[in-house]
Amino acid sequence: MTSTDFVSLYGLRATEYVIAVSYLLLFALFWRALAPKAAPAPARARAQAPATWFALPDAVKLHPGHAWARVEDDGLVSIGLDDFGHKLIGDLDAAVLPVPGTRLEQGRPGFVLHADGRRIDVLSPVDGEVAAVNDAASADPNALHADPYGSGWLLRLKPNGALRRNMKQLLAGDAARLYMERAAEGLRARLNPELGALAADGGQPVHGFAREIEPLRWDALVREALLTDDLGADAEVPRA
Repeated sequence: MTSTDFVSLYGLRATEYVIAVSYLLLFALFWRALAPKAAPAPARARAQAPATWFALPDAVKLHPGHAWARVEDDGLVSIGLDDFGHKLIGDLDAAVLPVPGTRLEQGRPGFVLHADGRRIDVLSPVDGEVAAVNDAASADPNALHADPYGSGWLLRLKPNGALRRNMKQLLAGDAARLYMERAAEGLRARLNPELGALAADGGQPVHGFAREIEPLRWDALVREALLTDDLGADAEVPRA
């Protein structure tokens, strides 16, 4: 084979190589254009979403002591115990509510619940004067569990000039829901395995789960969660 033949053969194979590579590149680009594009993951899916153990409507704001507040269309503020509080305490003996005309202060005792012969104070989420009470709470306090933010309201307050400031101190939306979830997880971490599961099926907390965690001193655990553990058993009931 002459040098001229070698150069010609080399040039032919180089040309074939270039053609082959070009074909593969064009095929890859064509295939990529035809392949379905994966939808980008939503931003909320990438972020850690709060769990759904406890309900809280978007219009409701939450005090760290687990009382809720909602401004109604008539300007009054409805308040009650949140879903976490209901599931924490469980069955109630009675709900003792202040009479209309009573003045409440944010972060001070607002109403009293009784369960298994023990007293549980709940802090008021806002300042205001009691305008109405839920008579159904006195007749059948356990009926409140089914709809804590609807028919389960306890008081309606006529707010004073501090309402805007009060509402800024409360939690709302996902932040409030996450607060309830973390409170439950903190209690779960204290559970003695010998006392049984916090949730009957490993999911939703059982009704009255404070008694699963501390069967003998469950009321002390509840007062700690509701931020009323320093009030004592003889705390003053709000009066008109």
